[in-house]
Amino acid sequence: MKLRLIWIGSNSDAEFGAAIDRYISRIKHFFPVELVELPARERGRQSQTDVAMMRGQSARLLAAIPERGHTVVLDERGQLFDSVKFARWLERLTIDSPHGIHFVLGGDVGLDDSVRQRADKIVSLSPMTLPHQLARVVLLEQIYRACTLMRNIAYHK
Repeated sequence: MKLRLIWIGSNSDAEFGAAIDRYISRIKHFFPVELVELPARERGRQSQTDVAMMRGQSARLLAAIPERGHTVVLDERGQLFDSVKFARWLERLTIDSPHGIHFVLGGDVGLDDSVRQRADKIVSLSPMTLPHQLARVVLLEQIYRACTLMRNIAYHK
């Protein structure tokens, strides 16, 4: 069972990038992880409106989601979990989804409804809007925390 992280843009902020790399390295002790980073903008398209950019990014996200597996889209309007319930839910998915779990995060212009419709589950990290790079770190930390809870490994509270 593989965890696949599909998101728009790179880790251009070195501090966020270091935190992302650290959590991915920790998660790899429990599950294989694949990171799929899609370009934020097409070349020569800087004059696009946010809506046009969102549609383009959403189309690239949809194309990157494998046919098989469980697709989880991150959106502030999704279901909220506390850490223990998230760990239980993720543990059940690791058993029930042999073709992997795909976590999908949009870029700074958001997601088109087509991406939410493709989801098997929509999850919220917070009802507040988070910068997409911070959302990545929060997601990865919660996945790592869930891994430690699943295996009954001590991790700070």
